[in-house]
Amino acid sequence: MTPLRLRTRITAWYSLVLAIILVVFALTITWQQGAIGLRRVDRELAAMTATLSTLLGDELSESDTPELAATEVVQTLAATGQTVAIETSSGHRLAAAPGAPLLESMNAAGNSDRIWTTTSADNRWRVNVRRQPINGDEYVLIAAAPLADTNRERREAQEAMWLGMPVLLLLSAGGGLWLASVALRPISDMARRAGALPASGAGDLGRSGRTDELGQLEAAFNGLLARLRASLQTQRQFMADASHELRTPISVIRSVADVTLDRPHRDEAEYRDALSMVGVQTGQATRLLDDMLMLARADAGGYPLRPVSLYLNELVLSCRDAIAGQAGEQQVALRASAASDLPFVGDEDLLRRMVLNLIQNAVQHTKPQGSVEVTLKETQESAVITVSDEGPGVPEADRDRIFARFVQLDPARRRSGAGLGLPISRWIAEAHHGRLELQASSPSGSTFAVTLPK
Repeated sequence: MTPLRLRTRITAWYSLVLAIILVVFALTITWQQGAIGLRRVDRELAAMTATLSTLLGDELSESDTPELAATEVVQTLAATGQTVAIETSSGHRLAAAPGAPLLESMNAAGNSDRIWTTTSADNRWRVNVRRQPINGDEYVLIAAAPLADTNRERREAQEAMWLGMPVLLLLSAGGGLWLASVALRPISDMARRAGALPASGAGDLGRSGRTDELGQLEAAFNGLLARLRASLQTQRQFMADASHELRTPISVIRSVADVTLDRPHRDEAEYRDALSMVGVQTGQATRLLDDMLMLARADAGGYPLRPVSLYLNELVLSCRDAIAGQAGEQQVALRASAASDLPFVGDEDLLRRMVLNLIQNAVQHTKPQGSVEVTLKETQESAVITVSDEGPGVPEADRDRIFARFVQLDPARRRSGAGLGLPISRWIAEAHHGRLELQASSPSGSTFAVTLPK
């Protein structure tokens, strides 16, 4: 079964809701019209009973008996087409309009005034009964009016509405379909432009200048395209940089193997030198692949943390001891000061790798006879690890770029790393809900700070 188009579904729901509203409206109008008609008849009957009371009082003052006075009043009003009757308080009928069997059979001798609707053999009547003291005696004044005209008006209104509603629904459905087509046309245009975008990720939907919801959708879609384009560009750059970084160790390994195998016989020392160089280059390629795999899994959200209870001060001091040999070879003084017994819950291997990356990076950038200072301080809410070096500093324009992947500001140091240490360290800090930032930098040195919430 072919699904209905969106504009057709919108029109169908719109027509259904409108039909329900029209039906409720028609029922309400019909009920209100009936109530208004009854109120109009009640007002006429109240005026009739008031007239009846006035005329009866005048006739009683002129006539000898109540029967004669009531007959005169009823005949006078009956001549004008009004249906009235007069009874005593005990229920004895003094006079009644001719041709009104309804009034002859009803019980009008109640204890209080009342208005009600009753039915005769051929009509429905609205009856008003009023007990009125006149000249010292109490009389029951009865006025009635047929509801035929009121019912006819009600039926005519119902017929007009039931005949007009289908026409109105058809016109509304057509108008709704046209409005839905106009409203959805920009979305169709956006879908057509989106389908025409090149697979390379270039381009977007353009700028229509709209400020309504469709403009917001367009801006959100363009923002999504921009993020996808940036992600694609990052991925391409990542692959290009990874290929470039892996080409060097692989080329060295291949060259060493070709040179070693170039002659049929070599002594043991030459083979050892060749295998040693192959081992160094293989280790460098392995570290690069491990770093790339970690970042790839981190980007995909698939690198699990293994939190354990540890002491950050012990971890920082052990990292200092691990780099002490390298610092001594480069004639760099490495000092560390850590708050005593600073407990923390985190992935010990990742935290150790982060601190080692920062210390090793600082040692490599510090000139001989310089120093590197590592400190661990505790605040009320966090633990702060700072690593300060005496290197050349980071230019202002590159202070954000150094946290990008495969970025090395000093081309002479490309052999010592692939430019992944700082990106990995920042990810580790963020994975522990912390942050890594370049706190300060000048020609006399730089300070990196890691803030970890406790």
